[in-house]
Amino acid sequence: MRKNWEIVKGCELLTEGCDSCPSYWYYKKAGLDYTVTTHLKNLSVPLDDQFTKIYSVALGSDVFHESVTSKELGLIFNTMNRARHHMFEITTKRIERAYCVSKHFNWSENIWLGVSVESSEYQWRIDYLRKSPAKFKFLSVTPMLGELKNVNLKGINQVSVAQETWGLKRPMEKKWVESLEQQCKEQKVE
Repeated sequence: MRKNWEIVKGCELLTEGCDSCPSYWYYKKAGLDYTVTTHLKNLSVPLDDQFTKIYSVALGSDVFHESVTSKELGLIFNTMNRARHHMFEITTKRIERAYCVSKHFNWSENIWLGVSVESSEYQWRIDYLRKSPAKFKFLSVTPMLGELKNVNLKGINQVSVAQETWGLKRPMEKKWVESLEQQCKEQKVE
C-alpha cells in the first residue's frame, strides 16, 4: 500500500516540468496558499503506523526545498531510520541541495532517493543522484517532455516514465520512451 507522508506541503514552480503539477493547480484552484511549510505534527505518522507501507515523502512538494531547515531534515531522517518497516520514496528536483546535505544523515536501506528528469536539459541531475549515499536510486521521468539521449545509468536502480496527465497535457512521443527503454535494457536497469 502507498501513502503520502505530508511532512512538507507547498512548493514553487522550478522548471517547465512543474507547469502541470496536480498539487500546485489543486491549491491554486482552491485559492489555498502553496508556500512551502514543514508539518512536524505529522512526524510520528510512520512510527504510529504498524502496517508496512511505501511512503511517498512530501509528494507534490520537495523535502529538499531550501526553506526546509537542516534541523527539520534531521528529524525527518530520524523518523525514517526508526520506521524501518516502511519504505520511503523521496523524489526531488533540488538534487544539488540533497547531495550537499546528504552526508549529515543516515540513509538506511528503506530510504530511496529519486530525481525528476523531464528532458535532456536536466540530465545533469543524474550525476548528483549517482554521488548521493542513498542505497536505492531512481529516475522519475515525469512528465517526459523530450528525448533523453546517451543517458549514463550507472548506479541507478530504476527508471519510471509518465506523460503529463494534468494541466497542459503536452504530448509524449513513443520514440522517446522506446529510446530510454532501450538504454535501460542495455545498461541493465529496471
